[in-house]
Amino acid sequence: KKGRSVLGQAEEVAMRAGGWQKARMEQQMYEWFGRVPQFIITLAADYCSQCSDLEFCALIEHELYHICQATDEFGAPKFTQEGLPKLKLRGHDVEEFVGVVRRYGASRDVQEMIDAANQPAEVAHLDIARACGTCMLRLA
Repeated sequence: KKGRSVLGQAEEVAMRAGGWQKARMEQQMYEWFGRVPQFIITLAADYCSQCSDLEFCALIEHELYHICQATDEFGAPKFTQEGLPKLKLRGHDVEEFVGVVRRYGASRDVQEMIDAANQPAEVAHLDIARACGTCMLRLA
């Protein structure tokens, strides 16, 4: 995608078909997940099978960040009729070219990203290994 490898994708499930095609897609969802989910995250298996725990967690969290609670025109969170958070897809916090930042400086969004990048990571590699059930099995 745009010259880069796509390692993950979050998408809202939308049955863009009717009749038998829609029924077939719904059946597949039920077979895979036991229900039709609202969102699906797809990951590149070849990458996930060889990446580090830290890289895997970062990829998962990146894709999860694309799913957020919708807000109304006043910024208040939206809810469904059942009282559950109304979810939506969102884009990245920052999308900019290095050359633009180099020549003209950082926008507020880019500066926020720079500030976050200049802080120590909140989650250390060791913490991920301790939280991962698969890693704990390897240690046993």
